Amino acid sequence: MNAERDVLTTQQAAKLLGLSTTSVQKMVINGELDAWITPGGHRRIFRSSVEQLLNARNVGLAGVTSARPLRILLVEDDAVQIAFFKSLLARIGHTVQLTIVNEANQALTHVRAMIPDLVVTDLVMEPMDGFTLIQTLAQEPDLKGLNIIALSAMSPQEMEGDTRLPQQVVRYQKPLSADRLCGYLDALTVHLLGRTAVDGR
Repeated sequence: MNAERDVLTTQQAAKLLGLSTTSVQKMVINGELDAWITPGGHRRIFRSSVEQLLNARNVGLAGVTSARPLRILLVEDDAVQIAFFKSLLARIGHTVQLTIVNEANQALTHVRAMIPDLVVTDLVMEPMDGFTLIQTLAQEPDLKGLNIIALSAMSPQEMEGDTRLPQQVVRYQKPLSADRLCGYLDALTVHLLGRTAVDGR
């Protein structure tokens, strides 16, 4: 058995899944991908775990999307960016229930009411910015594990190094690509499929 062929780096797994390395790291932390840490502190993800996730996409996506659409809350105050996000969803073909709010303080009420599968928020808004929104959501006990994507024009290095964002928040640079969004929604749908099978919801 070739041990090197049985494991993947975070970057290799991200490429196969069509996700960012941050998304893959989050999936490892949440136990959605099996991995171990080398003595040097690097993650090694079992190839079989990635393959199982890819297979689950193929056999499970139709069942989940037919049960109910993904609930996405978009927090954005720029009409151009809202139209762009809608166009991405139309291109990738995911069935979603999209709710749009223009102010971060309004988003808090919507999140508590609808418990979305995913919150996508811009970081630069007024009067409350996306950083404050995310920090507030992270402090809510009932919202533990909420999936959040933060969008910013900052460079990936600047976003990764920004300590105002909790580690579990996925960081994407604007403009968001259709492939990256599709990969994330695929992985989220598979995750919901697994949770439905376990919880019966």
